[in-house]
Amino acid sequence: MELTVHLPIYHARQLQFRNSPAKRKVIAAGRRGGKTHGVAGIAVEALGQRRRVLEAAPVLDQTEAFWEACKRMLREPLAAGVARKNETDRLIEMDGGRIRCKTAHDADSLRGDSADLLILDEFSLMDESAWTEVGAPMLLDNNGDAVFIGTPQRHNHFYNLFQRAQADDSGRWAAFHFPSTDNPYLSREALAEITSDMTASAYRQEILAEFLEGEGAVFRNIAACMHAPKTTPEEHAGHRIVMGVDWAKSQDYTCLSLVCSTCKTEVEHDRFNTIDYVIQRGRLAALATKWKVGEILAETNSIGTPNLEMLRRDDSLSGVERILGFDTTAVSKPPLIENLVLAFERAECQWLPDRIWQNELEAYEMKTSANTGRPTYSAPEGIHDDCVMSMALAWRQALREKRKAVSRQG
Repeated sequence: MELTVHLPIYHARQLQFRNSPAKRKVIAAGRRGGKTHGVAGIAVEALGQRRRVLEAAPVLDQTEAFWEACKRMLREPLAAGVARKNETDRLIEMDGGRIRCKTAHDADSLRGDSADLLILDEFSLMDESAWTEVGAPMLLDNNGDAVFIGTPQRHNHFYNLFQRAQADDSGRWAAFHFPSTDNPYLSREALAEITSDMTASAYRQEILAEFLEGEGAVFRNIAACMHAPKTTPEEHAGHRIVMGVDWAKSQDYTCLSLVCSTCKTEVEHDRFNTIDYVIQRGRLAALATKWKVGEILAETNSIGTPNLEMLRRDDSLSGVERILGFDTTAVSKPPLIENLVLAFERAECQWLPDRIWQNELEAYEMKTSANTGRPTYSAPEGIHDDCVMSMALAWRQALREKRKAVSRQG
């Protein structure tokens, strides 16, 4: 007997994450946007492939929509007895595969389970250890897949994971974002009902699926400062161009930021990794020549020093007046970052619009050392900060030019 599985008619946004080959999918969507129903379809398809699916949410009630969707899609196999369900354990088994729903308010409750596909529902409301300490190791043996879904909260671990997925260019991680209004099956009446008592910020978060800026954010006024136009070197003829450089090779990214200190505008930037240092320096030299850069400020930590020495010997950079090094320490880093923070608060410079670069700014954190009482600045674990550092280094040199101009006028 041929059995029918009633998979959903995926809407366009659901198809994007359903068809993605990424092993790690992070889905941030508005309420009633279709994220849970779409992921339930993925789970049912995995069940048909004899895979073990584990869906977890902070509390039992939050597994309800997923559980009911799976049962509707499997109603014929369940009626025929080919698929077997246990309501108490929220377990469906069929053809050697299974779908199980569990709670993850306490991440330890997931220990001892196994999965080929792990779905963490409302991940923003879970402790991140549900993934880092329990979920990720669970998938190691069989190279399993993970899907993280939720409506954005403020800048927390779900936000950081979403940014990590956006920045990933290996194809292993993928990020998906859409508002409730992208669900064509959500009626205007239903949307009006769920939004009737919402504040403006709640609407942005719950319906538009925006990650709102947290109280502890380092950089503010970011969006207003990411509107630098694309320009040409000819439009900056006679202007002073400076470059900030943050080096990396494998895990992190080498980032270059070029700022016109005359216009207070970023004119170009670049970001790359897993490239030989000879090629990296060649890219840098090409940009410096193109824009007639006057000064370069490059971080000297670790591999920065030998790269700086090679730059100073590079004949193609003979037109650069000064190639300087910056040693990043617990003492030197705070004022470097704080200068950039002020630039954003005062809208003193416009930066090129780029989602990856903006993500780093939004995720950047400040913590206070318990030993010294000094502020420390860094990206959250798993997020890069190379774009931020290159911008801060470029802005430091742009400020130097500003101070020199003021001095000459005095």
